[in-house]
Amino acid sequence: MRRDVRKSLILVEWDRWLRDQHIDPSVPTARDTLKFFYDLEDQRSPLLDFRPSRGDKWQVIHTWLLNEGRVLD
Repeated sequence: MRRDVRKSLILVEWDRWLRDQHIDPSVPTARDTLKFFYDLEDQRSPLLDFRPSRGDKWQVIHTWLLNEGRVLD
């Protein structure tokens, strides 16, 4: 899966996850992204089937969400 497609799917999944968690979408934090990441791991999500070029997978996902303005650091 291409990086841009994976990123788009992660963003969609994040928005769905936020609604299910009843977290105010204007105030999620790094702690919430970590919980999101662990939920994806627990589900064995194919969205996590990639090798990060640097850091770990959570850092990549957190950075994507941060850069899109979806979380506070």
